[in-house]
Amino acid sequence: MGRTALSSHQTISGTDNSPPAAQIHRLLRQHWSEARLLRLHDIGKTAARLGTPAYLVGGCVRDLLQNHPAPDTDLAIEGDVRAVAEACTAQLSGMRCTYHPQFGTAILEYPDGFRLDLARCRVEHYPAPAALPEVRPGDIVADLARRDFTINAMAISLDPGSFGGFLDPHGGRTDLQHGLLRVLHPLSFVDDPTRMLRGLRFAVRFHLRLEPGTHVLLKTALARDIFARLSGARLWRELKYVLELDDLAGVFEKLDAWQLWPLLRPVPPEPGTLLSSMQRGRQEITWFHRHFPGEKLFDTSVLLTLIWRHIPWAEAEKRLHCWPVADGHHILRDLQLLSEVSEDLAKATRPSTVAQLWASLSLPGILALLAEHPESDAVAETGRHYLLKQRGLKSPLSGRDLQAMGLAPGPQLGKVLRRLYEAHLDGEIEDKETARQWLIRQGILPSIQP
Repeated sequence: MGRTALSSHQTISGTDNSPPAAQIHRLLRQHWSEARLLRLHDIGKTAARLGTPAYLVGGCVRDLLQNHPAPDTDLAIEGDVRAVAEACTAQLSGMRCTYHPQFGTAILEYPDGFRLDLARCRVEHYPAPAALPEVRPGDIVADLARRDFTINAMAISLDPGSFGGFLDPHGGRTDLQHGLLRVLHPLSFVDDPTRMLRGLRFAVRFHLRLEPGTHVLLKTALARDIFARLSGARLWRELKYVLELDDLAGVFEKLDAWQLWPLLRPVPPEPGTLLSSMQRGRQEITWFHRHFPGEKLFDTSVLLTLIWRHIPWAEAEKRLHCWPVADGHHILRDLQLLSEVSEDLAKATRPSTVAQLWASLSLPGILALLAEHPESDAVAETGRHYLLKQRGLKSPLSGRDLQAMGLAPGPQLGKVLRRLYEAHLDGEIEDKETARQWLIRQGILPSIQP
């Protein structure tokens, strides 16, 4: 892309476009705790002693340069990751080390919960478009060259003799300063199409725009229908991350500008209407978590239901056939029911009828339908009442109680229990005694019991 890589291990802290080591030290002291820096110094010394230089890489370097919090600390090691991890573990009591030999990675967890992710520097080769890469060991320059975007291809040395030395062979800091998102080589999106969706996340989070040449490469990859080569699991993982971004308006704008809508659904005729629905869906999700903090909810299932609400059912089914989406079968069922349930709720008068209509939907379907109605709307009020009151309501009498009163087990008993439940919802019974009297009035129990 018109950039010339630096020679191996060349730091550029002395150039005009790069912060000197002193500035890196200042940023580290300003944004990271003394304890965190001490640990980085220690691991740098340990790695150097073993002849395996260590570097801060990736998102934590990018975030540091932008004065953003960097919760994750990723290290690249030029050499034996396991040896470095085990040497660090031996130096501190209580530290845990998890090593993954198949990936050449390790996780160091300190007693206070602080975590370091270590990975061996490597070179990647893609045997075919959209295939998983073949990897072999490499140095830090090769490791930075394999990454997705220039803004993620920077490193900071942890070596005792050059701690804070800044490596930026592809001009990532300059691109950050100019708000540009730039890939490292012309086949980047062909090798790994998920980079488009990761790029979208970076563009939304950090308010970046595609560098013109990168935009051309994106359109070229899309023209090759490159996503058709990608597994459903890999595609869904990245789409899920996109849907979890806070700035939905930014997501929608980028999906449109980058022509990525077809991954999720046919292009919305009115993206603004869908955006409003999705934003209300987020509000309903927040409301649910506030009122039911211990209950499991697949948030993205709510959003997918809204995204697919007014498209042909087969379009949603086609995607769920390939994507490992939790509750996927419930989403498809809800999509078939939502319009009918919405119409019937507007006409229903009995509380038991209303409750049964809401109960016909899955939890994500309920929240999706709530998102389509203003909070003051009568349908929305019945939905919240169902979740807060009716959903957990049970009949005052159990099947065992009814058998003790002389009713025989079998299908008829289940029907009686259902009628009792509906009577409870409608306020006709409140406790066991009023339920017994109701059964007598219905002719289900004799007026005088043995």
